[in-house]
Amino acid sequence: MGRGRKVKVGRRQRVKIGRRQKRRSRRIRPKEIQERITEKEFQERHNLLLVKYLETLRQSEGFDVCSGPHWANPLKVFHCADGCCDLALLYARMGLHRYNLLQGTKFQLSRVKKYNRTRMCAIQSYYMTLEAEDDCGSLQTFQTKIRERVYRRFNLECTVARLLGEKTIAVGEGDLDDPKLPELTRENPFVEDGTNRFRLLKDSELEDNDWIRLYLDLAVATTNRSLAVIKESLTNLKILKVATESSQGLGDYDAVFYIEYEDSCEPRVGKDVHRVAIVRRFLDKQSQVLCLRGHNQSINKIASMEAGSSSALD
Repeated sequence: MGRGRKVKVGRRQRVKIGRRQKRRSRRIRPKEIQERITEKEFQERHNLLLVKYLETLRQSEGFDVCSGPHWANPLKVFHCADGCCDLALLYARMGLHRYNLLQGTKFQLSRVKKYNRTRMCAIQSYYMTLEAEDDCGSLQTFQTKIRERVYRRFNLECTVARLLGEKTIAVGEGDLDDPKLPELTRENPFVEDGTNRFRLLKDSELEDNDWIRLYLDLAVATTNRSLAVIKESLTNLKILKVATESSQGLGDYDAVFYIEYEDSCEPRVGKDVHRVAIVRRFLDKQSQVLCLRGHNQSINKIASMEAGSSSALD
């Protein structure tokens, strides 16, 4: 093998190489950074940033946060100028529902402005800022907090629902008793048997109380969380009948609702499209925390339980 040929370098190229070498020599290396900024000064700056972040987090109760160290930042910010996910919209409507129950108002969601969501955890909390309209078309800004109590289960609680600027008493996680999950009864709640235990709702009541549809959407969306958009679609849900088990009507703070519906989303339910959602609503009078719990299943289970009950009586 012969020696490689020498490459001639022109004057202009030598100037470029020289400038490049000077720039490299001026770069600050990690050791030089440590020499210029001591470890103590770096830790002081870091602690100051952390204290500022935690103070902002405490004062805003999670609704407004500044930048902070990634490892210490429990919230991820979502701005909704171009819309937001369906689950966040449902949670915003749940917060307004709590406010309407307590105040006797009829605010309707206009849009979600932004929300902060806990990160690095399957069970998440949502700190939401939204706008809603009343019957007269007046626009108000609200804040609401929704907490998931169990992953991929319909088990939610709303601890904050207020107008922007109002202050409420904070309720810590685990401060409330977990309402008992409603179970499917042996009696068919959609058939009046003369016991007055269940009451079948009229079509006019379903039209006047859109939160019943909200309960169904939440029951399906929370238990079918998936990256597949088709599994999260709620447009193909059709309510057939609704029955309530309550002694004080639709405004009762502790009530159970049975929603018979059809779900034509085959990837979600297969061929078992005739289903029932069972929802318990519990609104604690002292803390004013709204809890929604429930599940959905095949309507055929009611028929099988009825058959087993009748055979036992025979």
